Amino acid sequence: MNTTAGAALTELHTTLTELTAATGEPENLTGETLRTLATTGTALFTFLRLHLANTTDPRLALELATTGQALEDEAARIRVTGADRLAATNAHTLDETELDTLRTTAPDTSRQAHRCAGKSSFQTPAALLASWTHIPFGEANKLIGDASDLISRRDMAGNQLPPRFEHLATLFTTPDPAQSPALHPSVVRETSQKLAKREPKDQTFDGVRTEPTLFHADGRPVEEHAANLLSTGQSVSETNKQVKELITTASTTAGTATSSSLRRGFFPLPIKNEFTREFLLRVTTVEGEYFDSLAAHAANGRTRAGAQARVNRPPQAGPVDESASATDSSSTEQAIAEPAPAPAEPTATPEPQDEAPEQTTPAEPTVEPSILDFLPEGAQEEAIWEPETMERPATVPERALNALMDLLTTIPTTGGGSQRIRPEVLVHLKLENLQDLASGDARTAHGVKLPPGDLRRLLCEADIIPAVFNSKSELLDYGRAQRLVPEKLKRAVLARDHGCIVPGCTEPPEKIEFHHIDPWWMGGETKLINLSGLCRGAHMDADSGRIKIVVVDGLPHVILPKHIDPEQLPRRNTYWD
Repeated sequence: MNTTAGAALTELHTTLTELTAATGEPENLTGETLRTLATTGTALFTFLRLHLANTTDPRLALELATTGQALEDEAARIRVTGADRLAATNAHTLDETELDTLRTTAPDTSRQAHRCAGKSSFQTPAALLASWTHIPFGEANKLIGDASDLISRRDMAGNQLPPRFEHLATLFTTPDPAQSPALHPSVVRETSQKLAKREPKDQTFDGVRTEPTLFHADGRPVEEHAANLLSTGQSVSETNKQVKELITTASTTAGTATSSSLRRGFFPLPIKNEFTREFLLRVTTVEGEYFDSLAAHAANGRTRAGAQARVNRPPQAGPVDESASATDSSSTEQAIAEPAPAPAEPTATPEPQDEAPEQTTPAEPTVEPSILDFLPEGAQEEAIWEPETMERPATVPERALNALMDLLTTIPTTGGGSQRIRPEVLVHLKLENLQDLASGDARTAHGVKLPPGDLRRLLCEADIIPAVFNSKSELLDYGRAQRLVPEKLKRAVLARDHGCIVPGCTEPPEKIEFHHIDPWWMGGETKLINLSGLCRGAHMDADSGRIKIVVVDGLPHVILPKHIDPEQLPRRNTYWD
C-alpha cells in the first residue's frame, strides 16, 4: 500500500471515529452528521474494494469476501428498518419542495419537516420508496410488508405495536454472533415472506389486529417452529427445505390449514418468452373433479370430443354448426367405436422360411423416375415443393388443453348452436410493411409479442385492428374532436402507448385512463396528438401539476418532479416495449 493510500485510509478512519464518538446518543445524530457518516462509510469500503482488487494474498481475499457478506447482511437489515421508518413517519406526505431539497442537501433536523397541506406527494410509503431509491414498486411494497412483519406495526392512532412474526423478528434484528454457521438476515426475510403468503393480509393499521393464523399440530405457531429451525445452525439449503416442508404440511393438513393457504384463483405467471404463456390454476377439490372429467373425456379416443382433442390443430374460425355435428355424432362415435375390418392378407407376401434362401444373381435395380427429371436444367432440390409434415399426435396434457380451449373459445348462439370467439389483436405496422400484413410487428394489448406463425394464423380468424405508424411512430389514421374519448380513439392511444407512459408503471391496459395534454376546458381537442395513456395515480398527478406531459416528435412524454428526475428530461415508459 503506497503512502497516499495509507494517508487516505487513516483520514477515513479518523473521520468515522470522531463521528461515531460524537453521536453516541440518538438525539445527537443530525441530518448533516448522518449523511457524512454514510458517505464516509461508503468511501471506506470503496477504498477497500479498489485497493484489494488485485491482491495476491489469499488471506486478504478471504477478508474481503467476509467483509462483503457482513455488509450485505447489515444492508438487508438497514433496508427493512428504513422501510419501517418511512411508514412510521408517513414520509410520503413530505412536501415536494422538501423532497427536492433532500436530493442535494442533508436534512435540517433543527426544524420540523415540511409536509403537504392537501394531497400527499406519493400515495403510499412504498410508492415513495420505489421512486426515491429507483427500485421496482413490487420490491418496495415487499420491504414495507417485511417491516410490518419483522420490525413493528402501527394501529390507527399511530401507536407502535410488536411485529406480526415476533420470533423471526428477534432473529432478524438481533442475530446471535456465536451461531455457526451465521444466520443471514436474507434467509429470515425469505421465511417471513413464505409465511406471509399463507396468512391473511395484515389489517392492524385499519383497526383489525391481525395475528398469525397458521399453527402447528402441537398448537404453537408455525412461525415459532420456523424460527427454531433457523436457529439450529444448519446449512441454508437444508434449513430452507425443512422450513418449506413445515409450512406446506401445516397449510395443507385438515385442522391447521387457513383460508389464505387454500385460496383459489386463476393466476397469470410472468412472461418468459414470446412463444408460450404460463398460468397457475388453483381450484377446490370439487372443482377439480370437473377438470379431471374434462381430461378423461379428452383422453378417450372413442368419443367425438376425444377424437378432436387428439389433433393438434389451430382452432377454426367462424360459426360451428351444432345441428350438423349432432346429426353426425352418432355415426362418428360408432365409426370410432367399431373396429375396422381387417385388411385382406396380401397374396404376394412370402411365408417365413427356416432355411436360408438360395443365392440368386441380383437383378438390376429398377430406377423410378424422380421429380428432378422433370425440373428445368440447373434447378436444385430446393425447388421441390413438398407438403407440410402432419401434426404430431397430441400428448395427454395437450389433449386436455385442446378440450379446454374448445370450451373457452366458443359461445352459444340464439339458434341453439355455438360460435367461435374471434380474438381481438392490435397489429402494429410501419408504412413500409403495409403491403405485407403478416410480416408486421404484432403484439397483443398486454404487450405480448406474436411470432410470425401465430400472426398469420390470427389473420385468418381474428378481428384485426390495424394501427399504422410512420417513421416517427405517429399513428396516422385516427382522430376525432369531442370531449369524451371514443372507443376507437382509445384503441389508437393504447396501440401507440401500450399502457401508462410514466416510466416504471406496470398497470395493465384495462386500468389505463386517457388524459388531455392540453386540457379540454382550456380549448384542448380530443385527438390522438393531444391524448396520453396514464394510470389513475399518474392521471391525478398530471391534473394537479405534479408531473408534466409534453409532446416530443409526436409522442407524449413525461417530465417527472425534480426530486425524482433532477435532469428534468422528457421520458417514456419502456416496460411494454
